[in-house]
Amino acid sequence: MKEYSAIFAAAFVVLTASTSTVVAAPQVLAVMASLGAQPMDCSGSLCTTSLSSYCLQRERELPTTGQAYLPAAREQFSLIVIDKNGTEITLPAEGHLTFRSVRGYSSVNALIPKDELIKLGGVSAKIVVAQRAVLVPEPVADDPNPISEQELAFARRSLRDHGNDVVDTQADAMAASVVNRMAATIVPRAPVSNDSMEQLWHDVIDGLGPVHPAGAEGIKRARDIYDWCQTRASYHSMAGIKSCLEFKHDTTIMKLNGDYWDTQPGY
Repeated sequence: MKEYSAIFAAAFVVLTASTSTVVAAPQVLAVMASLGAQPMDCSGSLCTTSLSSYCLQRERELPTTGQAYLPAAREQFSLIVIDKNGTEITLPAEGHLTFRSVRGYSSVNALIPKDELIKLGGVSAKIVVAQRAVLVPEPVADDPNPISEQELAFARRSLRDHGNDVVDTQADAMAASVVNRMAATIVPRAPVSNDSMEQLWHDVIDGLGPVHPAGAEGIKRARDIYDWCQTRASYHSMAGIKSCLEFKHDTTIMKLNGDYWDTQPGY
């Protein structure tokens, strides 16, 4: 708990009181482990990628788009900085990566400014998310219902362990992670063709590493989603396919989250 306590205290020192209405902290999120080191898109001024997540606390409000989150534990998120020679350096994500919700509780973006990456000696980057990872809403001053250390401890342990059993181990969870990773890789304005889409698929699957065989049920289900999005007449553009993949990812996460809530003791 030391990591969160230090972050919490520091946040209250630097934040000043605001005259606007402050809403209570939203849900603590579970983040599914990355399937190998996940590449970040550094084509713009930010290096970014999307991580699959779900809600651990039904009773708290959904995060709004752009809600800032912090790792509950330093060791759960790592940044891999890759220099021009291909040499990789692994650093704690804390202090380098920021995390923002993008589509409710189902997805969180990890970001680092490209200028900062360059200062670290990198030209590209990857992120690694450990098993049972948790993100906590960034504390704000005057929160009428802040997340207490006791509440966070319960979420990090009991709720996250239950989520790991009910959600993370499912084939649909792997499928969602693969689909979300593919969507994050797509450049919306890139030309679309059967060859380019097949190359995208193979690049993502090859990046999962040997511990995730192509015949795994989760990857088969991801392929079904990918094929479904490709065959939609209205999705014959990279932007359209990206939106389709994100939609199918989010609906899969919603179902898994429903299973989690339905089996959660006390709900």
